[in-house]
Amino acid sequence: MRIDLAGRSRLAALAAAAGLVAGATTLLAGPAQSFARGAPAACPQAYPVADLAAHQPVSGLTVSSGNTPDTFTGEVLGVVNDGIAPGLDMVIVRLTSTEIDRVGGIWAGMSGSPVYAADGRLIGAVSYGLAFGPSPVAGVTPAADMKALLDGSAAMQPARVLSSTRQVALSQPVQRRLVSAGLVSSAQASEGLARLPLPLGVSGMVNSARLKQAASLMDLSGVRVYRAGAAPAAPGDTEIFPGSNLAASLSYGDFSAVGTGTTTMVCDGQVVGFGHPFNWTGESSLTLHGADAIYVQEDPTLAGFKVSNPTGPVGVISGDHLAGISGGVGDIPDTTLLHSVVTLPDGSTRAGNTRVSVPDFLPTATALGSLGNEDRVFDRIGPGSSLVHFTIDGRTSGGEPFTVVRTNRFASGGDISFESIFEAADDVAAIQGNRFTAVTIDEVRISTQMNPVDRAFLVGKIERKVGSRYLPMTRYSVINARAGSTITLRVTLNSRRDAFGSKVATLSVKVPTGRVGTSGALSVGQLAGRGGGFGGIVSGASSSPRPRSFEDLVTKLSNAPRNDELQARIDLFTKSGNRPHSGSATLIRDVVRGSRSFEFRITR
Repeated sequence: MRIDLAGRSRLAALAAAAGLVAGATTLLAGPAQSFARGAPAACPQAYPVADLAAHQPVSGLTVSSGNTPDTFTGEVLGVVNDGIAPGLDMVIVRLTSTEIDRVGGIWAGMSGSPVYAADGRLIGAVSYGLAFGPSPVAGVTPAADMKALLDGSAAMQPARVLSSTRQVALSQPVQRRLVSAGLVSSAQASEGLARLPLPLGVSGMVNSARLKQAASLMDLSGVRVYRAGAAPAAPGDTEIFPGSNLAASLSYGDFSAVGTGTTTMVCDGQVVGFGHPFNWTGESSLTLHGADAIYVQEDPTLAGFKVSNPTGPVGVISGDHLAGISGGVGDIPDTTLLHSVVTLPDGSTRAGNTRVSVPDFLPTATALGSLGNEDRVFDRIGPGSSLVHFTIDGRTSGGEPFTVVRTNRFASGGDISFESIFEAADDVAAIQGNRFTAVTIDEVRISTQMNPVDRAFLVGKIERKVGSRYLPMTRYSVINARAGSTITLRVTLNSRRDAFGSKVATLSVKVPTGRVGTSGALSVGQLAGRGGGFGGIVSGASSSPRPRSFEDLVTKLSNAPRNDELQARIDLFTKSGNRPHSGSATLIRDVVRGSRSFEFRITR
């Protein structure tokens, strides 16, 4: 990360071209040294919102290509008191430049673009746009509120005001002024302003269907997700200065999730940008990056958006608040390594690495990082089978190391890649959300062997051994057995359309202790019962007891029933609500599908 004399000279020229010569000295003061080495940089002076007047000229800086800002000009239209949140006003401006005019208005990715008064003082940052369609009208977050993020004096608003940061109503005088100037229609003016969507570049997603799946799993508000290049893991060497690109990542590497906006100010190595939140978490550990803009994509129905490539990490975003994001250049946040290896039967293989700096994002990154690598190697979206082995290594709050080691098999008739990614993500979420101790996950390693053949076997005929004979069981069968005795079963497993023939397996299950006449159920087949979504059922059937300690949780995750196990289970139903149970399993080494249940009763 550097700011050199040439970079400062370019910025000074731009400032002069925009009529900011008076403010250039303030903005650009300080020796030409790397912020990473702690070089000072002067803070801009904030222009008081109360002193702004209608038609007052403004100018500013933003990037549409590369990392060299273009200038824009405009005028103040008015101020919406408490427009962003209680105690946080919004300045309304009309802007123009060659690029703004070309795409029809301001664009997603301009968030944070500094707006200056004629005397060089900083009015604030472009951060809001017309709620419906492209427009040159922008909402500006005041500079004083953004500067307050640096010293911690910013008023922290409660979460209930988030809705007001998405849409801001315009006063009738401002609406009339916009309509009479021909800038917007009456309907558009009545819609007000909304937070500019943050262009969130996501790498590793092979097509629009995958991109939709990724967007759904990430579940982030206020972003516009698009496919983009990966952010490199090597530290960056990108200039960060007022008007430059500013990017913040949840993860980088193979699966990069990077939001890109604009730098508003740099003060003594501390950076403030966007003018609105990334994900509004308050304290944050987003990784700070620069970016190289490719172009601005125009959109006739929505605001255009900037397409860019993130550069390597250069610092940390430690604050994510209503008035913007803030952080420092130099130290890079700690990350969790996600290492994924995918192998095909012909020996083709690829290893990929993703680094995640936001712990809450780790389950999502685990799933999507694996998915991107699987798609790259499997090179199709289609049926198949997979054998997945993963380890999760970390430490408890007391410094005790732990490791979850897990192997499971999956099969799908439609999309084996997507089918294979969730168990590791579920287990990461279960560990992070445990009720026993805070944890730090240092590394997640996933090895996936993929095959384009959908190998799965369905539960077919089930027989019970009586004496020396096996008798077939039907759905009307009632299983009677003494408490403590053993039931032996023979199960036929059939492949679909007899593609792989049949398998026959035997397994025995002990009858749990219970009073004579106690009823229950005998279930045979695939009984794993893992819940869907991150942090679902920890392991086993739904009646499996909750873990009693963190060590017990780790054991349950590692030893949870597998998809390629044939399982038998007896559950007794009692008036007390206690459900005595027992079970057994045998490894089939192909995915088992389906199950059958029979009425069960304890006899003398």
